Amino acid sequence: MKKHVVLVVALIVLFSIFIYFYLRKSSYELEYNIDDLTVTESYNKDKNAYYFSIDYDNKTYELISLDKYTNKRKLIDDIKVTQNEDETCLEFTTTDVNLYNICSDNDSYYVENIDDKSTFTSKDSYKNINIGALDDKTYLLWNYHDFIYLNNDSRETIKLFSKDIYNLSLIYAFENYLLVPDYEQDYIFDKLYVINTNNAKISNIDLRFEVYFNSYFLGNDKNNVYLYDLKENQEFYIDLDKKEIYKASSEILVNGDWENVSNQTFQKEKPTFSKEKNLDVVFEDDKLYMKVPDGKTNVLITNRNVSELVKVDGLNIYYISEDILYKYNPFDGEQALLKYSEWNFNHQKMVFIFD
Repeated sequence: MKKHVVLVVALIVLFSIFIYFYLRKSSYELEYNIDDLTVTESYNKDKNAYYFSIDYDNKTYELISLDKYTNKRKLIDDIKVTQNEDETCLEFTTTDVNLYNICSDNDSYYVENIDDKSTFTSKDSYKNINIGALDDKTYLLWNYHDFIYLNNDSRETIKLFSKDIYNLSLIYAFENYLLVPDYEQDYIFDKLYVINTNNAKISNIDLRFEVYFNSYFLGNDKNNVYLYDLKENQEFYIDLDKKEIYKASSEILVNGDWENVSNQTFQKEKPTFSKEKNLDVVFEDDKLYMKVPDGKTNVLITNRNVSELVKVDGLNIYYISEDILYKYNPFDGEQALLKYSEWNFNHQKMVFIFD
């Protein structure tokens, strides 16, 4: 009887080990051919992303998929090539991942739906802001004196200051928080407002150290938010749990590791916390491009002149063109979300988007 129990336990352990190694994510790269096209397929487990590079007719088409990991390989079953004068488009047949169609001409690469421009349709309005078909995000919009809090369930006004503030040069958003210094003070501040975007509630943090507005935020490590005072050459961090400010060493986080930074580097280069991204979005000459990290090509996602890149969330890219906030996804195309006439004139740090 004991031998049977030991055997069953051993089989269970061996099966569990097999399942663990069979299902766990692993980075890889392989190359295969589909007709006249050469496909390089890779997965980066640290970035949770698939990358595809397709060589055809002396051009390289690069794509990204953020779909769930599968232990299968050679994920592209077929590629349909369509050519029309100078334009070449690739359409993919896949089973376990989704890939968008991509095109090229003599000068550039672009997504196939680049000309499918969204027309704004107002479904509601609040405080002079026209509201279209919102997604599941929460939006905080600055109108110089209030934050307008918008999502599919709520429209609220968050009041902070008694005077108009035209330039929120020092402000920081992460997770479900927006940190705003007391802009009614001059030159220096010793109070910080924290807006919780889950419920539109405001809390105050009184700072025991005065900080010059001539500062910039470096980033955050969990609920500790770091900034550097350029006037005093001093790094601080604000513990949101303890609601306290502390002096810090001159360091920044780079891919999860702390690195020392000189005061001269802070002054000249203004470095911030950084980590590897699974997608690069290039904002250049009023145009927006997607790019595979360390890739060869920029892929144009819109023909509009873009004034502000607001947020990148996976393959969802939010941007302002003229007075409209758009959301772009290579599968769904462009969606017009919000319209505010003031964005024609001022668009920097006017829109903040949260899950």
